[in-house]
Amino acid sequence: MTKLGRGLEALIDSGPESIDKTTGITTIKIDKIAPNRYQPRKKFDKKKLQELANSLRENGIIQPIIVTKRDETKYELVAGERRLEASRLAGFDSIPVIIRSVSPKEQLQFAIIENVQREDLSAIEEARAYQQLNEEFKLTHSQISEIVGKDRVTISNLIRLLKLNDNIQQMILDEKISSGHARAVLQVNEQLQEDFANLILKNNLSVRKTELEAKRIKETGSVHKQKPETIVIPKLNEYEKKLIDSYKTKVTISGKENKGRIIFHYTSEKELNKLIKALEKK
Repeated sequence: MTKLGRGLEALIDSGPESIDKTTGITTIKIDKIAPNRYQPRKKFDKKKLQELANSLRENGIIQPIIVTKRDETKYELVAGERRLEASRLAGFDSIPVIIRSVSPKEQLQFAIIENVQREDLSAIEEARAYQQLNEEFKLTHSQISEIVGKDRVTISNLIRLLKLNDNIQQMILDEKISSGHARAVLQVNEQLQEDFANLILKNNLSVRKTELEAKRIKETGSVHKQKPETIVIPKLNEYEKKLIDSYKTKVTISGKENKGRIIFHYTSEKELNKLIKALEKK
C-alpha cells in the first residue's frame, strides 16, 4: 500500500519525468484536462470559487495543478480541482501543471487528502470516499485511517452514515444537520429515522438534545411525544367517576395504572375550601 502520510509532496517528488526537466512544470490547455473521476467533493461554494477566480486573474496561478496522462492528448486531474475550476471561471485558456503517473487508487487517495486537509468535504462526501477505498480498492478501515491521518473509529463512524436513507444524507450534504446529529439518528429504528431527522430540523435541536431524544424514541418507539392526557385506560375512567361522585367536583386521571397523576379541578375559592375539607376527612 502506498504511504501518503506526507501529503501531496510525496506525489510531486516522485514519478516519471515531466516535459520540462528543469522545473517539472509544463503548460497545457484547460480543455485537455478531464476532472478527477474519483473526486469525492460534489458541492462547491460558488462565492469562494469566484473569489479564487478573481485572485487568479489578478495574481496568476502560483501553484500548478497535478495531472496524469491518459493518452497522447488527454490528461486527468489528480489534485488541484478548485484551482482548475477557478481557472476556467477566470477565462484562462491554459494552466501550469505537473504531470505524474498515478494509479486510480492513488488518484482517489490524493483527492481525499487534499480535501480533508482543507476540511472541504461534507461528512457524506468523506464517507463515500472512504467506502470506495474500502470496497473498490480493498483497503481496511485501519489502512484508510493511516492514509488520511484519522483514527479508525472516526473512519468507521463516517462510513456508518451511509446506512441512512438518501433524504437524510442530503440533509447532511446541505448542512441542515451535522454528522453528530446523524449518528444519533442512526440509533433509532430505521422506519423512524427520517421523522426523527425532520424533528431535529423543526426544533433546531442541539446534538446533546438530539442524543437525549434518540434515547427517548428507543424507549417509547415513537418520535412524537404523547401527552399524558391523551392516554385512555378504561379502568382509570372508572376510578375517575368514583372520585367525581365522592368529591362533587371535576377530576382528571392521566397516566398508567402503576404511574400517573390525579387532578382536582375547582372554579372558585369556595369550591377549593370545600374540596380541601373533604380531602382532610378521608
